[in-house]
Amino acid sequence: MSEPKTTANNDSVSKSTLIASVIGAVVATVVALEFTGKIKHNEAKDEYPVSSYQAILINKGEEHLISQKPSNQTAQCIDGYLFIQSDDDLMQGLIVDYKNRGVRC
Repeated sequence: MSEPKTTANNDSVSKSTLIASVIGAVVATVVALEFTGKIKHNEAKDEYPVSSYQAILINKGEEHLISQKPSNQTAQCIDGYLFIQSDDDLMQGLIVDYKNRGVRC
């Protein structure tokens, strides 16, 4: 009688080789996308959105809870328009509506 043949599969990859391969693949992908121009960079700082805001409509007599944590932003009225300024890096921007019209104060 013949004995069943068992084949040992010793295809093991070390963890460091696997991690290096994954990191290399990510770096190669980013470099390839950058080289072909698929990654878009916004260099026009005047068109960069600083933040997004929403209006909360509150009816008379209703209460609304807001966070006690400060937003690190300050609003001010300049020449009749509402501006928002970051307290951290002093970036300032005009508040506009969905049609890009300045909000008056």
